[in-house]
Amino acid sequence: MTVHHDGRITAPVGRRSARHQLSCRYRRCLRLVALGAAVPGAGLIRTPARKLGWAVLGGFLLALVLLGSLVAARGAKQVGLYVISHPDLLQGGAVLLAVGGLIWCASIVATAVAARPAWLDRSRTRALAGFTTFLVALVATGTYKGAEAALITTDTIRGVFSSQALKPGEGAKVVNDVDPWRDTPRVNLLLMGSDAGIGRAGTRPDSMIVASIDTRTGRTVLISIPRNFEWAPLPEDSPLRERWPGGFYGGTHDAPDCPRKEVSAADPCQINAIWREVDEFRTTHPEAYPDDPVPGRSETRDVVGEVLGLKIDHLVVIDLKGFSELVNAMGGVEVNVKLGGFDGRTPLPYGQKYANGTYAHYFANVGPQRLNGYQALWYARTRAADSDDHRQQRQRCVVQAVVNDVDPAFMLTKYASIARILKENVYTDIPGQNLPAFAELVERVQNSTITSLGFSDKNGFPYSSNPDYELVRRLVQKAIDPPKRKSTPKPAATPRTETTRPTPTPSSTEEAEVDECA
Repeated sequence: MTVHHDGRITAPVGRRSARHQLSCRYRRCLRLVALGAAVPGAGLIRTPARKLGWAVLGGFLLALVLLGSLVAARGAKQVGLYVISHPDLLQGGAVLLAVGGLIWCASIVATAVAARPAWLDRSRTRALAGFTTFLVALVATGTYKGAEAALITTDTIRGVFSSQALKPGEGAKVVNDVDPWRDTPRVNLLLMGSDAGIGRAGTRPDSMIVASIDTRTGRTVLISIPRNFEWAPLPEDSPLRERWPGGFYGGTHDAPDCPRKEVSAADPCQINAIWREVDEFRTTHPEAYPDDPVPGRSETRDVVGEVLGLKIDHLVVIDLKGFSELVNAMGGVEVNVKLGGFDGRTPLPYGQKYANGTYAHYFANVGPQRLNGYQALWYARTRAADSDDHRQQRQRCVVQAVVNDVDPAFMLTKYASIARILKENVYTDIPGQNLPAFAELVERVQNSTITSLGFSDKNGFPYSSNPDYELVRRLVQKAIDPPKRKSTPKPAATPRTETTRPTPTPSSTEEAEVDECA
């Protein structure tokens, strides 16, 4: 015992007490390092380097306040979409995130150095170093992955979405307002599935579907264009009119002039050959499409617009492999699988044929089921059990299934692979800065109804070799703007029985064909 001059009595500091104090300081150091890993600079302010800690913590809190204010004013979704749709801003964010991560990691190491007790034994020194290294690696990995995702997004947006400004009169009009579609009542998107690949000569759209969307309600009509439509009308400014001055691809009805048909009757000038035809035409007329890097794609879009009597605002092209990979990345799609359309009893085959003519697989089970990418692709492509008309119906149903099954939260976990698929397999002329507006439009579509229009013998199209394009345009207008049905007042107090139900009126052949996908 030691008695001091002021009367205080203290116990001598022994080895046990010194070990206890060292253990407390060591545990305090671990807590401060962990705190610094959780909140940048928070652990450092409890050490002699508190000024540096306050600087790091202040910068972190300032960033949080600015971000929180922005989110509170605009909403988290709108802020995220705005950043994603501006690649330069997104790239700058990736740089800031990387720099911030380095400062954060340095502050963790600085906290460990400043809070480390003197005379720390070797085993605890190694443990502290290991613990600090683990936390630095954890923070570094998180910030690196965040910066990597930002750079991947930047690369994807630049690779998929158009960075060039649209020409006057082209594309959908988007306004910078609460409702970006205020001045655009309808948007028409052409979705094309490309069969370009090994062993294919040129690019031929395997499927062409126009999604005509009411921007106010989200009501959407999926319109299938048969790939074997002949005599497709050419736009007035189409360079192909030099070859076919009659205004139809393949000549005129009185004087057909289709080189492919002369070689083989099974290969006429059909609408899905426009892309390849333009590529061949350009080789002998290089001045025909001076400012268009892929004129076959643009010409196909314009011809489809002429066929339907619609202004096609934008197009989206995806090759078949990319579609299959995208469905797999989504975790599959829910599709109501049906039997062959001719008799309603034949199973639909999918996959490659064996040497004996049979198929590798069948959709043996009918009804709603989740299809992977391979199955969804072949459900949309097969026609061995019926015809092109039924195949087009299946294609529209698969497109509808993809729209309905998009789950942003799940797809975020597959972000890197989805970004790669989009960059390698998808093209669209939608400007990147319009991405937030189209994301909102997709939400409206998901919350509304999707109907379909096909051209078959049900509505006056027994053949595609000589289609009535005036009838096509009338059907399209009826589908996107159906006439309102007059409601008949029900008699009061009349029980609802089979005998009192009104008899349906037989419909004209000029009616939209509505698919039953569900």
